[in-house]
Amino acid sequence: MKRPRLNILRTFEAAGRRLSFSQAAADLKISQAAVSQQIRQLEDYLNTPLFVRHNRRLSLTGSGQAYFDAVHEALDRLDTVTDQLFPVRQNQVVTLHCSASVATLWLAPELKSFQTFHPEIELRIKTLDQIHDRQASAHSDLQIFIARDSSIDANSEKLLTSTITPVCSPSLLADRERPKRPHDLLQLELIHVLGYDDDWHRWFRQHGNDDTVIPRGLSVDGSLIALEAALRGDGVMLGRRPFIDRHLRSGELVEVFSKPLQLSTDYYLRQPAKNIARREAKIVVNWLTQLAAQNQS
Repeated sequence: MKRPRLNILRTFEAAGRRLSFSQAAADLKISQAAVSQQIRQLEDYLNTPLFVRHNRRLSLTGSGQAYFDAVHEALDRLDTVTDQLFPVRQNQVVTLHCSASVATLWLAPELKSFQTFHPEIELRIKTLDQIHDRQASAHSDLQIFIARDSSIDANSEKLLTSTITPVCSPSLLADRERPKRPHDLLQLELIHVLGYDDDWHRWFRQHGNDDTVIPRGLSVDGSLIALEAALRGDGVMLGRRPFIDRHLRSGELVEVFSKPLQLSTDYYLRQPAKNIARREAKIVVNWLTQLAAQNQS
């Protein structure tokens, strides 16, 4: 003998529990018309009315109440056993280590979009005290870091190339002639970032000024502090694109030279072998790769 389908029994249980077709429809995320149709099908199959339809409310008939009690108990037992044997998967956590500037300037503005498309993934972004931190790498699912020969291994691949260029607030150049040669920068305050101490030396060597004595001026502990100083007009910093692109687009910062004189540095993404097969880690890696490709283009 053919029995009522499980979806119809769930609809009946919801309607009997709520004593409302509209509220049952909301619970089941189907239309009220679909609830009414399934209840009629069940009543026709059983050849017995299950509900008394009043003007603005429902009530169960005697047979309906007895059937509801049995169906409710059976579905409750089924749900309990299902939860015990196949527990609902908790949010899938992916931990990503990166520098504070990468997290704040590059990733943070994109997180809402990521969570909208992947609400099941809990992405935890933890910042590093130093750009390269092997201890943090050992305890993370993913790590974004600046490439050094000794730090690139089989679990690392290039994520993006950052261009490094002198930038400042437009106000700093408002009352003076714009620098035309690298040496002209020495007339301005240079902002140094601890941990990137060699950047200004590299930049001057790159552009033909090997013997330049770099003045020590404003030194700050972190790129975010340097950025705030540059935005205030306190001096010139070596800004890293694409991380400062938002400030360049808004006009809060400008490149000092009309023809940009740049350095470049590579950022790598490390994924320990134990995480390569994890679906949630793959999703985050794909997101980071797409984000980097958009910025590079």
